[in-house]
Amino acid sequence: MDYPIVFIPGLFGSMGDDIIKGTGDFSFGLAERVYRPFIEILNSMGYEEGENLFICYYNWKIPVLEAVDRYLVPNIEKLKLKTGARKVILIGHSLGGLLGRAYINYFNPSYIDKLIMLGTPNLGSVDAYCFWSGGKLPYPKIEDNILYNGLKLGFILYYYLFEKINYIEALRNIFPVAKDLLPSYRYGNYLFWKDKGVKKEISVENMSINNSFLNTLEKESINEDKLFIISGKGIYTNKEFIVELKGKEKIKWEDGKPIEAFKTNYGDGTVTTASTLGYLGGNNIILEGNHTEILYKSKDYLSSILSKPITREFKDREVEKVYIILVDNCNKINIRTSISNEISSQYMNINDNRVQAINLSYNRYLVMVAGNNNLDIKLDISPTEVKKPKVFMAIIDKDGFIFEDNPLKYKF
Repeated sequence: MDYPIVFIPGLFGSMGDDIIKGTGDFSFGLAERVYRPFIEILNSMGYEEGENLFICYYNWKIPVLEAVDRYLVPNIEKLKLKTGARKVILIGHSLGGLLGRAYINYFNPSYIDKLIMLGTPNLGSVDAYCFWSGGKLPYPKIEDNILYNGLKLGFILYYYLFEKINYIEALRNIFPVAKDLLPSYRYGNYLFWKDKGVKKEISVENMSINNSFLNTLEKESINEDKLFIISGKGIYTNKEFIVELKGKEKIKWEDGKPIEAFKTNYGDGTVTTASTLGYLGGNNIILEGNHTEILYKSKDYLSSILSKPITREFKDREVEKVYIILVDNCNKINIRTSISNEISSQYMNINDNRVQAINLSYNRYLVMVAGNNNLDIKLDISPTEVKKPKVFMAIIDKDGFIFEDNPLKYKF
């Protein structure tokens, strides 16, 4: 049976007023460069947005079950009403796969023909511990994928710099979804400490924090015939942490402060292969590639699952360098790559497809510029007459990220 698709993007994959006030209707936002090539692959199989392909944008900051109830459930109802289909196919990337899994287990499994999960942390991710327990991003090189690094850094910087959210309780209130991404009991012990050089475990079941969402979800069964899992490997991925017990605080790092990470190359740089597979059974395939590469490398496997031939070839759009720019109190920005790109509240005259910009609110902008290692930019800034402009810029490449010390030097 030829059923329509609902695609659920992952963490940082949606933008709109529900995410940041003043940004308008839902879209991929800066994640357009990540997800549009994947949508084009589905297009080549005969799926068209608004006809038999629907994108479930959602507020990825809130707990998974709340996101399912507020966004995925009405999206599926709307799709079924529009198409007349009895069932739908869910495709979820990363966090999006957990929304799909929760829908099947807690809402209406009879509506789902297939659930296809790509890079989904079914057993959680140790990197979530760094954020939830300490309010920290896990080490300078956050992800193997440079573009995904840019997405994460852009959103986190926005809340730190513009919303002044820089203490642990506020971060947990803003991003409660992080708790749903902590390693589950089935992940196993992931924190260790050293006693006179001997490595000792901290039981995951005795930690002060736990992932009640995944621990409960793991008790639910799922029809393996409906389930297809696509996982990545070959990219070093954080698997365990050595922690310093004396770094424990009353609220932060209650179970220890990470001082060293143990990695595995059975992962996609974000999620370990074991976590993605999650002991769920079903049909699965493991591809060489990072957290976003597996989206595009999965095309032949998807074609087979969906019984839809791919009608054209695709080339990977490799990104080697990303600039993340946040600007406040300016009337207009000119971002000069090899050509001029003017951005203001009145218009966005962007001539370079490497540049994406979001008007966060009046005279406030979030910009991503992505390209190869030779990419170089200059900023011309027209300030408001009321306040001095503020500019923050991070440059991300294969070695991690650095902050531009004085981006206002570009101001004319």
